[in-house]
Amino acid sequence: MFSLSHFFIGLIVAALGTAAIKYNFQLVNMTGSQDWIESKLGGGSTYFVYKIFGLLAIVCGLLYATGLATPFFDWLLSPFAGIFSPLGSNK
Repeated sequence: MFSLSHFFIGLIVAALGTAAIKYNFQLVNMTGSQDWIESKLGGGSTYFVYKIFGLLAIVCGLLYATGLATPFFDWLLSPFAGIFSPLGSNK
């Protein structure tokens, strides 16, 4: 079911993800370099991780805005349904 509030929230999340990708240099200057990311992935990887989070925010925001987030994540996590299903339920 379409919801106007979900549409606007999804667009806001996608816009924030776009801003995170576009202004990742300024974002790293504000937050500082993340030493634990740099030690695991190498020098300059803080920028890369912020870009990945921005891309994920864009995708998730657009999925939420269009109402496809629940079906997509149901499909994505369906292999784990047997592991986390309640006791006694047989699907």
